[in-house]
Amino acid sequence: MQSKTIIDVLSNETISKFIQEHLKGDAKKLALATKKYPNYNLQVISSLISVLQKAEIKLPEHYKNLAAFNQKSYGQCTSEAVAVYKASIMGVKNKTIINLTGGIGIDDWAMSDQALKIDSCEIDHDIHSMAKYNLSLFNINNVTRHFGDGIAFIKTHETADILYVDPDRRPNAGRVFRIEDSEPDVISNMPLFLEKAEYVWLKLSPMADITYVLKSFPTTIALYVIAWLGEVKELLICCSNKSNAAVKKVAVNIGTKSLFAFEDHSNNPCVSFSNIGQYLYEPNKAIIKAELSADYATSCNLHLLSTNSHFFISDHLVPNFYGRTFKIIERLLYKPKTLKTYLAKNKIFQANITTRNFRESSEELKVRFRLKDGGATYLCFTIDQEGHNWLYHCHQILTKD
Repeated sequence: MQSKTIIDVLSNETISKFIQEHLKGDAKKLALATKKYPNYNLQVISSLISVLQKAEIKLPEHYKNLAAFNQKSYGQCTSEAVAVYKASIMGVKNKTIINLTGGIGIDDWAMSDQALKIDSCEIDHDIHSMAKYNLSLFNINNVTRHFGDGIAFIKTHETADILYVDPDRRPNAGRVFRIEDSEPDVISNMPLFLEKAEYVWLKLSPMADITYVLKSFPTTIALYVIAWLGEVKELLICCSNKSNAAVKKVAVNIGTKSLFAFEDHSNNPCVSFSNIGQYLYEPNKAIIKAELSADYATSCNLHLLSTNSHFFISDHLVPNFYGRTFKIIERLLYKPKTLKTYLAKNKIFQANITTRNFRESSEELKVRFRLKDGGATYLCFTIDQEGHNWLYHCHQILTKD
């Protein structure tokens, strides 16, 4: 759907009111109600409603204002919660910013609250037009959108305090994420970026390997692994020619009501190992992705089961643990015949299976032990530091977000 069509529909007071009235309804059914609403283009309206319904959690303020989106722009954009968090750590207050890859403008929207001036570039005309329309909905006046290539823009533009880049994967790129397969080419252009701004912030795919990222960008001074509602959504790095002894690493999880951030403070955490305890802990995915499991376990006075398991264990309950906490009911060595007997005896026919550093996948284990997925029972399979295979039969201890 073209941006002009979307903007024309949303700009029409009668149609926008109609959309608002049907925003909670079934968009597919509405598309078929042509006899009931002969004066409305229901195909366009239902498509808009479908996208806006998805945006209610991810983009609540844009949802309330009936902002313009198509499927592509919605799928590519960051959530408002993540964008607001990034704006809070990037030092944007009273700064000039160039956003080389403006997209639909969620990051611009978040940074505009504090920034002095933002120049935002976008090469997709439809997305650029919708972003300009959305800025008007929020009465944002310190963001200037530029239709065109961001690299070409900065070559002829004066310097800024901050440069922000969110490279997109090329259409013909393979399934494995490589920074070299993205546009714009942020690796070869980094010297140019650092000529144009003191700080360069890059949003990278959550699939990118941390070691690979730091090797590709030797001027990195900070790296954030950002999760939203428990799922890692992006890596955010800051590059600068300013000297820095070590890269600051931070794992972040943004929940519905809370935000938790854990920063690496020790290059050599004092790690201890054990496979015995009353409680089993699985850290948030951001902790694991940021390679901070050992640091976080040490900070909570917990033992690691093994270097690579990402499971912790202890006899004490850690309040507000950053991840999932389980009460251990039974610990058993992994012997299939013994486990089949145990499961039958305890009438366990349904369970949530988690594997970490284990020789079989959760799907293989479900088939082997004829288990249905779900329920209140958790079966955690892992290997300890001595190479022993274990099953931990657990119940999850739920915490409020």
